[in-house]
Amino acid sequence: MGADIPISLQDVSYFYGKGALEKQILTSVDAEISAGEIVILTGPSGSGKTTLLTLMGALRSAQSGSVKVLGQQLNNAKEKALINIRRQIGYIFQPHNLMDSLTIGQNVRMAMQLQDKVSNEKEQIQAVLERVGLGDHAHKHPDELSGGQKQRAGIARALVNRPRIILADEPTASLDKQSGRDVVELIQELAREDGAAVVLVTHDNRILHVADRVLHLEDGNIKSLSQAVSEDTSRMLNLLEKHDPSSASYLASFSFALARVAYADDEVTESEREEMRKILREVANLDAAEAEFIMELSMMQKRAISEAATKVEKDGQEAMRSQHFIESLYAIANADGHVSPEEVAEIQAIAQEFGLEDTGGYSLDKP
Repeated sequence: MGADIPISLQDVSYFYGKGALEKQILTSVDAEISAGEIVILTGPSGSGKTTLLTLMGALRSAQSGSVKVLGQQLNNAKEKALINIRRQIGYIFQPHNLMDSLTIGQNVRMAMQLQDKVSNEKEQIQAVLERVGLGDHAHKHPDELSGGQKQRAGIARALVNRPRIILADEPTASLDKQSGRDVVELIQELAREDGAAVVLVTHDNRILHVADRVLHLEDGNIKSLSQAVSEDTSRMLNLLEKHDPSSASYLASFSFALARVAYADDEVTESEREEMRKILREVANLDAAEAEFIMELSMMQKRAISEAATKVEKDGQEAMRSQHFIESLYAIANADGHVSPEEVAEIQAIAQEFGLEDTGGYSLDKP
């Protein structure tokens, strides 16, 4: 594992219980997280997200497979080695877990005491509190802070030792919309500045925009966002067909179009989301829960397409991949021996969608 891959999991499985009560939570999971990368881990409740996070954090051991963190094989590692790894990880949990009897500065200081040597303790504490916007709150107690400020204090405690890995479990679950957004964008900023690898577990689809990648965990397996969206799209169509079989495909495209417009400025506001909910309820005759599902899936579809485009853009062989991509589309169009104007128009639309090279050099009679 290279130095730029702080977290590497290969064929990892995990079980709870024994004998007849044994339940498999993770099945042959493979994942790598690079330095400076922010990965969001999504999935339904009980899918194993927190279990996977604790494996990455050296808080438990997998029964099979390989878990390497910062170059250390964690499986069967000695406790001293595990402690050394934990000291290089910043943990951010949904409950801030601050000690009410201590000031904010003292709470942050507790994390520093885990280190063997601290030379400039006061300066480090003040610097990290300034960094999270709590520079004037070091002498306050947790009950004097708002929920968002307490979460920021928890982040300060996690980051004071400048960890190489940040693991966050539902950091926005107890926060209002704006506080949640502020907290996640703060984690994003700090990851960029310090080059830490970040894994963030969340159910909150409002914060997917901060991720370099989104991984979806379901039935013990990790899937890419595009795989998860593909499966959920089938569920969406089934749902829409129950309401209006003749218009299901139109409604699916319609909801995706709404998401594209909302994402056009790279920021989806709550007012835009509420308008989408309203339109979907009215146009598709959906109840509130159904409209919410369709809206969030459409957002995920947009995100998946953006990820695919970004992957092409970042690849060192971009031109070659772009040409192969376009040629493959034309090969499909020409499978019946003829490329129609409608097929050319669709290919050009796809090329534009993915930010690929101009397809004007292709003619109707030759792919």
